[in-house]
Amino acid sequence: MFSKLTYAWYAVTMHNWDYPTEEYQKQQQADPVWHLERLILYGLGNQKLNRKTLQDYLPKLHIPEDRRAFLELLVWNKKF
Repeated sequence: MFSKLTYAWYAVTMHNWDYPTEEYQKQQQADPVWHLERLILYGLGNQKLNRKTLQDYLPKLHIPEDRRAFLELLVWNKKF
């Protein structure tokens, strides 16, 4: 149905399809929790998560429990 190229394009571009780039960057700076949630839920692309920022905001993130458990394992070596 979808070619690999189409899927790759979709995966790379669709994480901010609902925001113009300028508005996305404003929201990202104004609300780091919102930005972290979007990175975790929709993909990082070429970005990496900042460990300190993740430690600060992880309890506040609205993300699936399996992803939360995985991130807790990486950040605090907390077994799930």
